Amino acid sequence: MARGAVRNFETALGAIGVLALIITAILVTGWNPLPNVSGNISDWWEKVASSSGKLSEPETLWADRVGGQPSAAVIVGDAVVVQMRGTIEARGLRSGTELWTKEADWAAVAGDGATQVVIVGRRGKGLEAIDPAAGTVKWKAGDAVGAWTYRDAVLALSCGGLSDCTLTAHAPKDGAQIWKLALPGIGRVLAGVNSDLLGTRLLSDTFDDAVKATPGAVPAMLGFPIDQRVQVVDTITGKRLRTEEPTTSSRIVVVGGRVLVSTASPKDGNCRYSLEARDAGTGKAVWKKDGYDLRTSSGAGCEQRRDPAGADTVIAATRGDNREVFLSPRDGRELFVGGPGDSLVAADSQYGLVRGADKKTLQVINLTTGKTAWKQEITEKADVAITRFAVLVNDPGAGTLKAYKPDSGTLRLEAKTTSDVLGVGPDGLMVSRGRTLGFLPFQ
Repeated sequence: MARGAVRNFETALGAIGVLALIITAILVTGWNPLPNVSGNISDWWEKVASSSGKLSEPETLWADRVGGQPSAAVIVGDAVVVQMRGTIEARGLRSGTELWTKEADWAAVAGDGATQVVIVGRRGKGLEAIDPAAGTVKWKAGDAVGAWTYRDAVLALSCGGLSDCTLTAHAPKDGAQIWKLALPGIGRVLAGVNSDLLGTRLLSDTFDDAVKATPGAVPAMLGFPIDQRVQVVDTITGKRLRTEEPTTSSRIVVVGGRVLVSTASPKDGNCRYSLEARDAGTGKAVWKKDGYDLRTSSGAGCEQRRDPAGADTVIAATRGDNREVFLSPRDGRELFVGGPGDSLVAADSQYGLVRGADKKTLQVINLTTGKTAWKQEITEKADVAITRFAVLVNDPGAGTLKAYKPDSGTLRLEAKTTSDVLGVGPDGLMVSRGRTLGFLPFQ
């Protein structure tokens, strides 16, 4: 019996060795051991994986594979615009039928409602504004090297020479010029779509690609980082108001119509913080506060490497007593003060999300009134995000995803899923697993 066991063990080792050689050959050469399966081996494995389960329960209205790995899917009326590397395509929202596809070096959605367009850019060919449903070109900016897309404007960047560039504001619907402005300095570093400006960053990274892909309202003022300086631009008049230059201990951002200067300096092993908000036109201080940490600094030298978290009308900070607060960048008011142990976890311009000290309570704050709009019990491991159309609570441990109305907390969706969320619209979510995506409507 001992010999039989040894013989069986040796046979098993041999089979494992053969299997390892086959797998190595597949990975190195791309050899397809199943000639009747079309496509490369990674596609085949993906088909096997995707066929083993649905995208969600309840099921999506449809599920289909797209040509590349999708990064975001913006719901635009009766269409959904899927962003992939090098390609953008549109599909029918409730059918999944492919409407059109185009090559794109960069792309994003702009406008709102009937004015929505897809901004598609190609290097050396400028940008085109595409009708989301028909795929036809509505207007062009042939010399654009980059753009920022909003619900009420498309800001196109064109650079004719090696240095100075021009920023032009277009109406999304027809491309009508709203204003035009010369930006001195090397602006080509801002080529592409929605390059980072000096403002706020998302407080939550849950489904951040989907949140960023949905166009928001254009802020009243923007801060363009050019040549180590901050160019402050009024987006209403199209005027460059001033130039600010940060120091080694300060970070300058443009938020809520103010130039916000955050200073952090090391003292007694800690960082000492101060905030100053300046009038963008005159440069004079409007308000000052000490002891508020905007979470922009790190390291022993208190170097400030990040923008503050929040939205254009609100920033998240930690007070000297370790209470976390939402601040108004315009006048410095505390819009909300958390209790001991409370954590600010997400925010947009209307609502802030706060996780209680017990880690199991989600509190939604109306930032206009500073009062609690609603509360919801969640699990300790749940991740949260806020969008224009829904507050998302994702519990990866339980494999559940819930969506609530931001103003009332009404449950709009409860699904069993491990799929990623690519987009959020007024009537549902776009979810995906690998290259397969589908539309999951709200209840």
